[in-house]
Amino acid sequence: MMGINTDMFLLLNTKIQVALFTFVTKKITLTQNTDKTVSIIITTYNGAKWIEECIASCQKSNYPARIIVVDNNSTDNTLDLLPNDVHLLTLSKNVGFGRANNIGMMEAIEKFGSDYVFLLNQDAYIKEDTIGELVECHQANPKLGLISPLHFDGQERAFDYRFKIYMKRAQSSRISDGLYASKFVNAAAWFMTKDAVLKNGGFDPVFFHTGEDDNFCQRLRYHKIPIAITESARIMHDRQDRKKAKTPPHLKVANRAKIIIFNPDANLLTKCIQLIPLAFYFLMNLTVPTYRKREKLQQDYQGFKDILSYNKSYKRNYNQDSIFLKQDYPPSFIK
Repeated sequence: MMGINTDMFLLLNTKIQVALFTFVTKKITLTQNTDKTVSIIITTYNGAKWIEECIASCQKSNYPARIIVVDNNSTDNTLDLLPNDVHLLTLSKNVGFGRANNIGMMEAIEKFGSDYVFLLNQDAYIKEDTIGELVECHQANPKLGLISPLHFDGQERAFDYRFKIYMKRAQSSRISDGLYASKFVNAAAWFMTKDAVLKNGGFDPVFFHTGEDDNFCQRLRYHKIPIAITESARIMHDRQDRKKAKTPPHLKVANRAKIIIFNPDANLLTKCIQLIPLAFYFLMNLTVPTYRKREKLQQDYQGFKDILSYNKSYKRNYNQDSIFLKQDYPPSFIK
């Protein structure tokens, strides 16, 4: 004990005891909570670049979790890279991110009786304690319906470039130490209770890709189901090297209009105010030759048709439990 006086030794000993107690307590809590079943849902589409690392990270979880992969008719070798122990559903056509996740969530709930579902992007990886920390977080805060871990980049050096926006907004709404209320967080890693999924009804298939997570969170708020971000769990979203578009895809005129109009948590005045700048954006785009190309006009035309045909029934649909989950389950387009 040369160089260490009695006071320093006692302080060091106390810190070791506290650390050991904390470690043992967390282990006991984790063991007690393992009766809650979790299914990890991964929707794949040409994800060969990431899928092996994604699945491997899930297999290393220290909390038992079933891995369900729903493949959206990939044309690369994604399926060849999947291990035999994942539960695989292969679709004969690409039905979009939301509908594929609906199928996976229903499989988890109906076939395996899962208490929780964890939606994970194919280009994201989890830590060994991610699932256990999320279960523990919900056990301590049972009113939460959706919990997001922290989203880091693929090297775990900084926050994901989109997630840091939502985290900054949420930091002013602290629930407790390391837990923050949020109105929205992107769907790269969503941990949800079975009850929240069934009450909210799954993703609305009117959103093929982008906007479905905005709409899902709007409906959670409409149903008074809390959303939160926890600092106790983290994932790595491996997209930091991806070229960032100047205009995010969800700001396409028709799709953005859907997000605004089909928001049951907003009143008519709020929607009208939000649509005004979108109308200017649309008029400005009409002067851009690349926007007037046939395929882009066709996309917006179909989007506006969806809005007109769906406008009167969307809120009624959103009040029906499990509505979108039931529409595609069991799927008729599985190979």
